[in-house]
Amino acid sequence: MKLDDSAYRFFKGLLFKTGDVDYQVPRLDAITHAQNVIDYAHHEIHDGFSFSAYYTVTTAATDAHRSAIYLLTPATSPDLHMIISFSASYAAIYSICEGVTIDLNEGTNAVAIYNRDRNSTKTSGARDNATAHAANKVTTFTEAEIAGANFTAGTIIRTVPVVEGAVPKPAGGASRDTQEYILKRGTPYVFLLTNVGANANVHHILLDWYELTPREA
Repeated sequence: MKLDDSAYRFFKGLLFKTGDVDYQVPRLDAITHAQNVIDYAHHEIHDGFSFSAYYTVTTAATDAHRSAIYLLTPATSPDLHMIISFSASYAAIYSICEGVTIDLNEGTNAVAIYNRDRNSTKTSGARDNATAHAANKVTTFTEAEIAGANFTAGTIIRTVPVVEGAVPKPAGGASRDTQEYILKRGTPYVFLLTNVGANANVHHILLDWYELTPREA
């Protein structure tokens, strides 16, 4: 049957676009007839724009010893939509520090950022603390490296105790929707763990984010 223009536009509106010129009929679950969808953060993994970086270190048995991950966000799009998790084998405090000051080329630079689609060649716009900030890298800091880098915390946008031996604690709510931060553009961040008590403490910091250029209407 040949469709006129108005009928074609109507039926085309019921299709899902999967390419520049390709449209597909949406499929429902055979048993429940529910529409099969994935959330946006999951979609970004499939699209190759989802990334992670982590740091694990055991501190000296000294109160207030710290560890950290540093990154510099892109000056323009894409925006980093990030969730942060912390854990420690003994009591600690985590802090998210925005607009930090820290000496250039301090810490351990060129630390890997991983694309969560392991088949993708796309890279992150986040940069490390090298003199010439390297893209697709972060910087990690031990206590000695922080102490020698003239670090000041800037704006501490969140600080929370981490319970001894707890599983990784997200820096936000109970779901991604309430955990997520959209990081400020062109801004250096430090994600910091600090000992509470004189224990050799296993610190773990995990950054998980996707990068999104805001869509035009």
